Amino acid sequence: MINSKYIWHKQVKGIVKDEDVFDLITKNRDILDYKAFFSMGKEHLIDPFLLNDMEKATERIHLAIANKEKILIFGDYDCDGITSVAIIYRGLKSLGANISYKIPNRFKDGYGLNEEIVTDIINEDFSLMITVDNGINSVNEIAKLNNAGIDTILTDHHEIGDKLPKAYAIIHTKVSSDYPFKDIAGCMVAFKLVWATKKAYPKDLSDLVMIGTIADLMPLINENQAIVNLGLKQLKKTENLGLQKILQYSDLDIINATAISFQIAPKINSSGRLNQAELAIELLITEDITYANDLIIEIEDNHKLRKKHTKDSFIKAEKLIDHSDQVLVLASEEFHEGVIGICAQRISEKYQKPTIVLTIEDDIAKGSARSFGNVSILNLLDKSNEYLERYGGHSQAAGMQLKLENLSAFKKKINSFIFEESEPVLDIDMEVDITDISKDTIYRLQNKSFHTALFLFKNLRVVRKQIIGKNHVKLLLENNNQIFEAIKFNSLEYYYNLEVNDIIDICGGLTINHYRNHENIQIMINDLLCDNLQVIDYRNTVNKNYIKANLFENFICLNDELILTNTSKTIKEIFEKYNSFVLCPKEYDFNYNLIIDRNELGKIYLKLKKIQDFDIFDIIKLFNIDEIFAEKIINIFSDLDFIGKNDNSYYIKSGKKTDLKESVTYQSFLDKKKTIDWLYQSHKEKIKEYMEGYHGL
Repeated sequence: MINSKYIWHKQVKGIVKDEDVFDLITKNRDILDYKAFFSMGKEHLIDPFLLNDMEKATERIHLAIANKEKILIFGDYDCDGITSVAIIYRGLKSLGANISYKIPNRFKDGYGLNEEIVTDIINEDFSLMITVDNGINSVNEIAKLNNAGIDTILTDHHEIGDKLPKAYAIIHTKVSSDYPFKDIAGCMVAFKLVWATKKAYPKDLSDLVMIGTIADLMPLINENQAIVNLGLKQLKKTENLGLQKILQYSDLDIINATAISFQIAPKINSSGRLNQAELAIELLITEDITYANDLIIEIEDNHKLRKKHTKDSFIKAEKLIDHSDQVLVLASEEFHEGVIGICAQRISEKYQKPTIVLTIEDDIAKGSARSFGNVSILNLLDKSNEYLERYGGHSQAAGMQLKLENLSAFKKKINSFIFEESEPVLDIDMEVDITDISKDTIYRLQNKSFHTALFLFKNLRVVRKQIIGKNHVKLLLENNNQIFEAIKFNSLEYYYNLEVNDIIDICGGLTINHYRNHENIQIMINDLLCDNLQVIDYRNTVNKNYIKANLFENFICLNDELILTNTSKTIKEIFEKYNSFVLCPKEYDFNYNLIIDRNELGKIYLKLKKIQDFDIFDIIKLFNIDEIFAEKIINIFSDLDFIGKNDNSYYIKSGKKTDLKESVTYQSFLDKKKTIDWLYQSHKEKIKEYMEGYHGL
């Protein structure tokens, strides 16, 4: 039996027919008129001048351009920050601005402005700085810039602290009472600044702001959806050399929001994760085709390297897990700092626990935290802050830094709190019959980027399981005599915990796989349930420890060791108690005739009689057997009154001939031997059928 990781909540009752799927998907997302929704355009973008200080900011920029002042863009290293820099740079450069940019060192500086960066800016003779995707909480840093005579135009979208910086202008939806929609990305704020400064809608930049908006997981409603519609159209005919190169190297079947989320944005992000965000910025602002060709090669290499670092860090992190902890705190000098956030997210999802992944350098541990369920990771950090040098974030994700000497105390403290763990809820759009779903419906969903649509598929029989690409699982599933594929990326758990003929329910998305000119419907597994009794056969595996390490906790390993050490009257009681079994290889390489054969036992008796005084270790050494079998020999001889005992040793007594059947130990061992033979000689389906009898199945 495999339990689902989430509580499944269907938003639509019953089983939905293929022809109703698309309309109900849009209804679930409160899209009343999907044609109007996906055709929203420029008329749905909000006037930039409704943002606070916009007039003041544009006047200052025009003055700087007229006076040929040095203007600095200060950005961030994620996709939103990178596209924000590119938008401001391209927009103001086209007006003749003397402009350059600076990105903090991800590993040394962290996020946003700091005193050292401010000192460098002052020394470089800038008179105007524009922050993008940061700055709203840089009170002291902006004050220092003011004192040096540098004006700051602050554009940001992050949460506001207790005090606002005294910037020359603050452009932020949360301080703009007249701006009706608050949830826009940093790149959209930057886009609005360029729009207002140019006094014209910058159509050529709409592809960049679209990418940043999708990458930063902004809600795709209101003007966010409008810019996505506009940006996707622009991207298909983009004149941006860098975007052309990214598209060329991405080999996309379709350009939509899904492609941006999973293929375009991650490539831009990868360089930032490796502290080379400047490469991505340069690619997005260059007008030199040769330079663009060189940059895309480096970015592709970074993307591959980022994937490798993520995989390596995840493998190392799993080895550090203490399953008794309710909050996983994993620290190592071997983690790559740029991917620990991704790593923490994957660990928390797989093990369903709040997770903190820390990289150690120079006696400092820095890391990222991800929550799970309804537990607020930020609240846990608040309660443990005496051990932290700095931290911040929100209920689901946070970052932190602490001294290595405090790590053990921090781990103990954050695991000391009692919090109510509740199963997280997974909202499923609807249940469908996989045999009823058409490829046309899936393509229609893909074209509109409904990649988050989740479906429930029931009563799928596992036909085959296989590992693909080392880290992914593919299942072949049968329903109503039709075969379908299901994929689980970056996790092998279902490979090791499912067996052919298991009947499963899956919650997942739908896609079309293209392979050798064939199109196949694929289920992208999000969660899985197996309600039936399971028997997984690993009796012939050579790597039994690895298999055991990958099994779910509710599986019980059936092998000779369990049978021999079982204190129940019969093995049947185990079958009645559990419903998740794995048939494991033998633990003992033992000649059972040594005990069950009367003549062999007689030989043992004679050898021990010559020693006269012996203990269990003498038996182990003399007959080269495991302790468990040495104990059986002693117990059989004791049952038959063949041996006596001194303080710490045994001796052979002169006794009469006795029938072995008078030994309770012998009879029990004989029964266990028969059960072991049955376990290792019977077909798996016969064993499963026998077990099902004890569950009334």
